[in-house]
Amino acid sequence: MARESAIRPFVIAFAFLLFFLSVSGVFLGIPIALSGKADFRQLYTAGYMVRTGHRSQLYDYEQAGEFQSRVVSPAVGALPFNHLAYESLLYAPLSFLRYRAAYVLFFAFNLTVLAGSFWMLRPYVTPLRDLWTFLPIAIFACFLPITLALLQGQDSIILLALMIFATVMIDRGGDFKAGMLLALTLFKFQYAAPVVLLFMVWRRWRFISGFAVSAVVVISLSVWITGWGGFVSYVHALLEMSAKFSPVYSDLYGIRPQFMPNLRGLAYMVANGSSLATHIIVLALSGVVLIWAATRQASLPLALLAALLVSYHGLISDMSLIVLPFSWALSGSLARNGHDAVRIAAIAATIFGGPTALLLAGDRFYLLALPVMALILAWNGQRPLLLASPNQPI
Repeated sequence: MARESAIRPFVIAFAFLLFFLSVSGVFLGIPIALSGKADFRQLYTAGYMVRTGHRSQLYDYEQAGEFQSRVVSPAVGALPFNHLAYESLLYAPLSFLRYRAAYVLFFAFNLTVLAGSFWMLRPYVTPLRDLWTFLPIAIFACFLPITLALLQGQDSIILLALMIFATVMIDRGGDFKAGMLLALTLFKFQYAAPVVLLFMVWRRWRFISGFAVSAVVVISLSVWITGWGGFVSYVHALLEMSAKFSPVYSDLYGIRPQFMPNLRGLAYMVANGSSLATHIIVLALSGVVLIWAATRQASLPLALLAALLVSYHGLISDMSLIVLPFSWALSGSLARNGHDAVRIAAIAATIFGGPTALLLAGDRFYLLALPVMALILAWNGQRPLLLASPNQPI
């Protein structure tokens, strides 16, 4: 208790500083987002295109740009919709509203989903209350990627909720249901794929079966929405954003690897922008990360941590997902007064405050890959202790 009492003032001060910066960002960012300069722009337009019978053109860059200028606000170029088409069904009802009203409604929806995410994770992060009563809430309220996801109208918070829900299901013995939930995250498959690979290595076959069943449904639904030609266009666009990546496609799709908080971002900067060298470094480091994770005890938070590193495409708003792994690791260590609690706490604090510091330093988010790798190396595999039985409602 003496250790917790000594650091509590620093934890509180740190959290309040980050909260002040987050709130300031919200007030400054909302007017910009309402003007159409937010990621919600392409999500809203995708829903509109599907609803109004233009679903086969969903991945047509030129058509997307025209529709975005028409239904959101005039702009040069487009923010491409690069997710599986089934996700567009979520935004189709919102497209009945004008963009500004739809943005506000989706902002409120994201807040509700975020509250649900906290409620599901709450029993597992109770040990954090020993540091500060409001620390579990502060992790959600003060973390810059979550703030950016809300401001941008991103789907990262939905992704986080599904990952937390799947983790709770696994903890309750529902591997099949957890796998089905994970497949619902295929709209950003770069995170789901590494998780599935690790669960295959860990031989969690019920989880894999649940994933396969749900994946067939969402992929089939996506092909039905766009037609086979539209789906092929989606695959071509993905190749141009990844394997065939070049400065031309970077400008076309608005992809900036140096802003990615993963191995690709780090490798891109180390390789000084060379695509070939970046691919080689990413492949080598991804292999090391996945092999290391595969030797640990099966854990969805650990698999998600690895996925955040090896995902070839990532946004700073997607770092919202790391709330699950770092709070899980820190809670498990604090609950058992582990000898590594101080080390994990230091890494977690770096991850927690890192996005804000790097934003102020010029968006150097690629450096976040370093503390994430440190957390994987320090992972102790301990499950947080629950105050109640995991079979009880939470």
